[in-house]
Amino acid sequence: MKTIWLQRLIKWTTSYQKFMRGRYGQFDSLNKTLLVITLLGLLLNPWLPFQLGRILSIIMLVLVYGRFFSKKIYPRSNENQAYLRKVAKIKGFFSKQKQTVSDKRTYTIFSCPNCQQKLRAPKGKGLIRVTCSKCHQSFEKKV
Repeated sequence: MKTIWLQRLIKWTTSYQKFMRGRYGQFDSLNKTLLVITLLGLLLNPWLPFQLGRILSIIMLVLVYGRFFSKKIYPRSNENQAYLRKVAKIKGFFSKQKQTVSDKRTYTIFSCPNCQQKLRAPKGKGLIRVTCSKCHQSFEKKV
């Protein structure tokens, strides 16, 4: 009795491996995001009109399965890479915003009187001599 279920399990896994050979079959970042959108659509369905959450969830689930079982491996990989580039660009924008906020705490930002180039110097240094990086004019500034 013990060997029968083991044989069936082995047979099932080999047939699954044979079916998945040559398919994309990866649970990548884009598929994860599509599944999260599916879950949000199902959770928000009671509050959305016209069963919009259910329709959105079905569409996203079809996309996930279509990408997962696709035999076009390189286009699916390229889709994921394009998605990752867009996410990195968005994350970079917000991290840059966070960085400018922290820069304002530790640096004084001012303009060159000659060419209006933005410059920065650490706060609390008193009167310092600054040389503009663009026009190379020297001037004194209290920071």
